[in-house]
Amino acid sequence: MAPAPTPPPAAGATPPRRAARPVRALLLGSVVLALAAGCASSTESGGARLGQADSWSSVTGGPPNSGRAHSSVADSPELVWSRPLGAPATGVASSDGIGTFFQATVSERGCNLWALTAEDGRKRWCLRMPTDGPRITATVDGRGSVFVPMYGGVGAVSAEGENRWFAETRGIPTTVTLLDNRNLLLVSHLGIARVVNTQTGLDASPRLPVAGELAPSAPGFGLPWCDSGERGCPAPGPAAVDTASGTAYLTVWPPTRPAPELVAVRLTTGDTGLLEVLWRTGLPAGRLGVPVVLSDDRGEVYVHAEDGTLTSYSTADGAARWSAPIGYRPDTPPALLPDGTLVTGGRTSTVWRGVDDDHAADAGPAPVVAVRGADGTGREVWRRDDLRQLTNPAATADGRVVVAVRTAGAGDAPGIALQLLDGGDGRTLHEIPVPAATGPVSGVSVDDDGRIALTTAVGAVYVFA
Repeated sequence: MAPAPTPPPAAGATPPRRAARPVRALLLGSVVLALAAGCASSTESGGARLGQADSWSSVTGGPPNSGRAHSSVADSPELVWSRPLGAPATGVASSDGIGTFFQATVSERGCNLWALTAEDGRKRWCLRMPTDGPRITATVDGRGSVFVPMYGGVGAVSAEGENRWFAETRGIPTTVTLLDNRNLLLVSHLGIARVVNTQTGLDASPRLPVAGELAPSAPGFGLPWCDSGERGCPAPGPAAVDTASGTAYLTVWPPTRPAPELVAVRLTTGDTGLLEVLWRTGLPAGRLGVPVVLSDDRGEVYVHAEDGTLTSYSTADGAARWSAPIGYRPDTPPALLPDGTLVTGGRTSTVWRGVDDDHAADAGPAPVVAVRGADGTGREVWRRDDLRQLTNPAATADGRVVVAVRTAGAGDAPGIALQLLDGGDGRTLHEIPVPAATGPVSGVSVDDDGRIALTTAVGAVYVFA
């Protein structure tokens, strides 16, 4: 692991001469490109509300970062199609809910945003967009628009793949999330929060420097450390959003602070919109790459810390409620089952390191652990130490969990399999080897028809039903 950089200087300070390193990080955490068509959701499953596409429409399923699908999956899903994309891939395959998956890649030329038919993987269209960066997180609304983070701002794309508008920001957006029907919350990796109108891209509030006023030497300062959440990237993970109140919860590491913080930010409306900080609470020193998850009752947020503990904080004031010693620090957020159980994520890196990668980054422990958070205790309810989870878990509407795990594979190449687990006791209900798949896994998602999409970091999409 690279050492953490010197933090970005505060405004007025002389910027360091060190140049930012080029990045090809593909963390899930972070990373979705999606497109919506059809109607807005009227359900609460997975946290979707009016304005949000009724599908797996963001990097972690929806604004609350709950990692929960709106549908169930088959009892014994099998591979129905796969497709190589010709370049390393980022994040999950998002869905518009009416038959299309969308996948981002990191490519030096040609298309890097793909629209694929969910039924058979045929290309509907593809675009070339300036999306290089450690996190390509986008969100989908129910009106047929996708909001795509780019270098120095966010672009809106129509259902037909046409550019609509571009809104500038300082740095690379790590959060692009609907606050409500009209407003989109942007937070860059430098901690600059901004709200824009979803139809026009115009400001709906003044910007708010959540991590303080920074004067980096370049817009990409600190990007190499965003994929792992190291100090030097002030705001690496997407915020969890309560769309009912217009409140967002995110982790930041201000350069002037000795430790990271959990911060609550709210948009107030009136004659003019205003973003304001409601509260801040200190977090144990350590990395911040794992996104915050919001509970279904919107009373708690969950943060997985560097020391391996999963901790609940009150959304009212940031006070800690309970902590559970999980025993490892994942790189992806937990999934939230309908009964309030949290299922921990994988530990693997999704940084593309080339064909000679020995996958050392996912060599550590990454079990699947379930913690009961709804009863206020954080007690462990089951644990699968025999599994090595590779990416985000995907919870289903009927209380099961889909996880991608490491297998022996063929020859010297480690393989990949999907497991469908019972959310109540963790037992394996069904296992699916992923043919010819190897290396890191970029993400897992589930569309509204119960199709499971697995994306590998080497650049292939596999769909199971």
